[in-house]
Amino acid sequence: MMRVTLNRKKIQGFITDTVLFIIGGMLYSVAVNCFTSRNDILNGGFTGLATVLNHLLGFPIGTVIFLLNIPLFFPAFKRLGTKFVLRTMWATFIMSAMIDLGTVLPIYGNDLLLSSLFGGVLSGLGLGIVFIRNATTGGTDIIAKLLQLKFPHISIGRSIFIFDLIVIVLGGIVYRNVESMLYAGVVIFVSMQTIDYIIYGANRGTMVMIITCHGETIRELIINELHRGVTVLHGRGGYTDGDREVLLCACYDNQTGKFIKKIKSADESAFFIVTQAKEILGEGFNQWNTK
Repeated sequence: MMRVTLNRKKIQGFITDTVLFIIGGMLYSVAVNCFTSRNDILNGGFTGLATVLNHLLGFPIGTVIFLLNIPLFFPAFKRLGTKFVLRTMWATFIMSAMIDLGTVLPIYGNDLLLSSLFGGVLSGLGLGIVFIRNATTGGTDIIAKLLQLKFPHISIGRSIFIFDLIVIVLGGIVYRNVESMLYAGVVIFVSMQTIDYIIYGANRGTMVMIITCHGETIRELIINELHRGVTVLHGRGGYTDGDREVLLCACYDNQTGKFIKKIKSADESAFFIVTQAKEILGEGFNQWNTK
């Protein structure tokens, strides 16, 4: 019975992955076929490199993307794990197929800036959907991960940035157009922002530190009225040399205004430090995904 349940979960997971990969692939296909490649604007990574080869030699963009990834899959199996690489292979295949199948939507070429913006948003949406299923579309993501394992001092973000920069410069040389390089930068920037929003947007919140002389009152208010956990730190004022309680609490962005207003009503002299939290994981928020 346990084995049947596990197999059913695996099948359901595979179907969910496939459906989302198809949706992500369709969005990415629209970005490439309608907004970027036909306007001589590059996406980042292997898609940009495949677009250059398509421009020079006429090779299908999706097919080239998948073929470029094949040599990366073999070392990735050993270093990054079988499940991750199998999902990435499947996602890459689907997205590559979607790009080559094209789209029924017309090509937009009236305004290169709008093409860059919409291309960036749609490609970011497509990739973000793939990333939330614990997969990637291969390319520079795998290269960056493998490089970091060998050279830990090189960050993944820096590796991807360097590769994208090389592709952008190559595109500028091939197209003989500086504007193509600038618009490619817009696409990559917008795409990265959209991916971050898809992955972290739902979990993005605020970290609030409250320095107060009424720690007990505010602690009860946070727990009982605002329904949030709180961590108590003990501090001492540098100027007054008086004891203070420092309360550390996390909340979602849309709760921050109410949060501060409530605490101010209990202690007008409370001192706040409010910072943006990219992601909040743990009890009361999203749990860490270990799949």
